[in-house]
Amino acid sequence: MDPAAADRRATSVRLIKLAFGQRRLVISPQILNECYAVLVHKRKLVTPSAAAAYLATLYPACTAALDTQTHRTAIAMEMQYRLSWWDSLAIASAIQAGCKSFVSEDLSDGQILDTVRVINPFTPHASATLALT
Repeated sequence: MDPAAADRRATSVRLIKLAFGQRRLVISPQILNECYAVLVHKRKLVTPSAAAAYLATLYPACTAALDTQTHRTAIAMEMQYRLSWWDSLAIASAIQAGCKSFVSEDLSDGQILDTVRVINPFTPHASATLALT
């Protein structure tokens, strides 16, 4: 939604639409919460109602858990891989949901964290790696 990053936005929208259309998009409540906080509070890109409307379109994909098991797994991930707490929590949700890939520009592309492979969406091979072509 950042007008200053039109190329990245286009890539993100394309990947989300492809994964959503193939019913392969899995989002945790944490990611929705972080997205809302960035859009509305940190970057002040949109109004709260605009952010809420946008995020509501992603609700059907919000199927990853955020519970005590996620918390325990996140602690183990943080200790084993020395990730930030919030990254550990997101990865733990992905592991619990049975995801094989975790799309993030903040982690190392190709890194394997437990059973999940990190894919940077802004690399040329991202679509092919995710088999979303």
